[in-house]
Amino acid sequence: MLHRLFDHRINCLSIMTELELGEYISLVENVYRQTGGLEGQRAPLKTKTAITIRNRLVEDIKLGAVIPPVVLGAFVDSDDVGRAHRAETANALLDILGRGDIERVSIIDGMQRTTAMLEALKQQPELKNMPVRVEFWVSEHLNSLVYRMLVLNSGQVPWEIGRQLETVYGQFLKKIRNDLGGEIEIFLVNSQRRRVQAGQYQSKNIIELLLLFASRKSEMDFKDRVAEDFARLDAIETTAHNEFIEYFIGALRMMSEIDRAFSRYSGADRLGDSRIRSGKDFFSGFPSMAGFCTAVSISLFDEPGFQIDWEAAQSRFEDIQASVRRVTQRLDAMNQAELAEFLQADLLEERLGQRSGQVGRFEREFFRKAFLSLFKNGDRLRDMTPCWLA
Repeated sequence: MLHRLFDHRINCLSIMTELELGEYISLVENVYRQTGGLEGQRAPLKTKTAITIRNRLVEDIKLGAVIPPVVLGAFVDSDDVGRAHRAETANALLDILGRGDIERVSIIDGMQRTTAMLEALKQQPELKNMPVRVEFWVSEHLNSLVYRMLVLNSGQVPWEIGRQLETVYGQFLKKIRNDLGGEIEIFLVNSQRRRVQAGQYQSKNIIELLLLFASRKSEMDFKDRVAEDFARLDAIETTAHNEFIEYFIGALRMMSEIDRAFSRYSGADRLGDSRIRSGKDFFSGFPSMAGFCTAVSISLFDEPGFQIDWEAAQSRFEDIQASVRRVTQRLDAMNQAELAEFLQADLLEERLGQRSGQVGRFEREFFRKAFLSLFKNGDRLRDMTPCWLA
C-alpha cells in the first residue's frame, strides 16, 4: 500500500510504503558501494555511549522493534514523477525509480538506522522478511532533495550535512554532467585520480562548494555556534528556490572557464620551487575554488544575513558572467609573455606567503576578495594586481 502527499512548497512527491528488510538493503546496496559504505558517511562512532546506543538499536531490530521510517530521495524526470503518482504497489514504484540506481535513489535521512539494519541482517539473516517503513521523496528538481535533507537533518551534528550530501552526489553529479557536458571532469570519491589539467575537480570539493555557495561563506566555523546556525539558515533559505542549483552550476561553469584561461600560462619563466609553477596551479587547491564560488554567491545573493532579492539575482548573475567572459576572452588572445604579465604570479605567491597561521582560512578569504574584485573590475583590469591586493 502506498500513501502519497504532495509537498507544494518544494514541488516534491512524498510516498510512504513498507518494504521487506532484505528488499530495502538490496535497494540501497549501490549507494553503499559507491560511497564506500555507510560507516564512511558520518564520523565513526568512537565513544562508549555511541557504540552502546548503536548496539542497542541492532538488538532492538533483531527483537522486532519498529523504527522510524528511512527517507530516500529519488531524482527523476517529470514523466516518472507522474508515473510514481499513479503507481499502485511498492514493486511498481521501485521499477519506476530504477531499483537502487545510484543516479536516481539515495538515502537522505536514516543513515545510522540503515547501518544498524544491515548489521542486524548480517547477524540474523532470517530478518530479511521483516517489514520496514520507507518514505520516498520523488522530484524532478535536485534542489528539492537538497532542501529536504537540510531540513530533515537540521537538528543533527552541525555540518555533518557535508558527509550526508555524498549520499546524493550521484544525482547531483549526473545533473552537472548533463548541464556542463564536457566542460568539466569530476573525480568520484573512490577513483584515486588526481588533477592533471584545468577543469578537473574532486567530487568531495564540489559538494563542499555547494554548501559554501548556499551559505555565502568561504568556510564553516565549527567553533562559532551562532555563526554556524545562521549559515545553516542561509543554506536552507537558498536551496528552497528552484533557481539555486542552476546558479551553482553556472558558477562551476565560470570557474572552469577562468581555470582553463589561466591554465594557458605555461609558467616557463617560473622557478622549480614556486607554488604557482604554471597556470593550472591557480585552481589546484581548494581555497581558490572556495573563494571563487563564495565570491559568486555574495555577488549574486548579497552578504550573509541579508535577505536575498531573487528578482534581482538573474541580472546580477548576467553581470558576473559578462565580467568573467571579458577576462577570459582577453586571456585567450594573449601570448605567453602577455599571460605572465597579466596573471602576476610572483605577486600572488608573495601575498600567499605572508600568512603562516590559519593558512586555509586566510587563503579562502584572500581568494574571495580577489574574485570579488575581478567581477567588479573585469572590464578595466590591466592585470591581476588589483585582485591580488584586494
